[in-house]
Amino acid sequence: MKEIKIPMWRQELKAARKKEGKLPSSRWFQLCTINGNNEPRLRTVVFRGWQTESSILIFTDRRSEKVAQLKLNSNAEVLWLFFKSKSQFRFKGKMKELKENMKYWDSLSDRSKSTWFWEYPGKEINKNIRTSQIVSSDLNKPESFVVLEFEIYSVDLLKLVTPIHKRYVWHKEKNWERIEINP
Repeated sequence: MKEIKIPMWRQELKAARKKEGKLPSSRWFQLCTINGNNEPRLRTVVFRGWQTESSILIFTDRRSEKVAQLKLNSNAEVLWLFFKSKSQFRFKGKMKELKENMKYWDSLSDRSKSTWFWEYPGKEINKNIRTSQIVSSDLNKPESFVVLEFEIYSVDLLKLVTPIHKRYVWHKEKNWERIEINP
């Protein structure tokens, strides 16, 4: 069996997340994609775990703009900021959709599953429909449920320490060797 080597930057990330404690915000990061007009589009998404030693899972709605943008351009960037450890991680990588996603759907609570039955994201709310009417009662996985895998190929860590900030980069093509650079 092949031994999986966890990159050093993952240890740094784990330490930063641990320092945040149980704050829900420790699972939130910003995802940047590029739209059809070559404009950056930024939004906050939720960390759903690791697929491999260097790929992150994200759940999203197929009808969202980001899914269409990623079909046009699979390049993406993630910014994950941890206040207590004063650490900012920037990840560059490529996004792909995982077609086999039933196990991820099954891992959600019924309450989380119910949020996938809302109307089309970004459209004006129909005030004639109460929120309770929007939620499905059968909770079978809808076509709109998508699991994205963000395959990281570059990591940039800025540690906002005094008196001088520290900055490190890792590149997958260089076997995740840590290089200290000027902040």
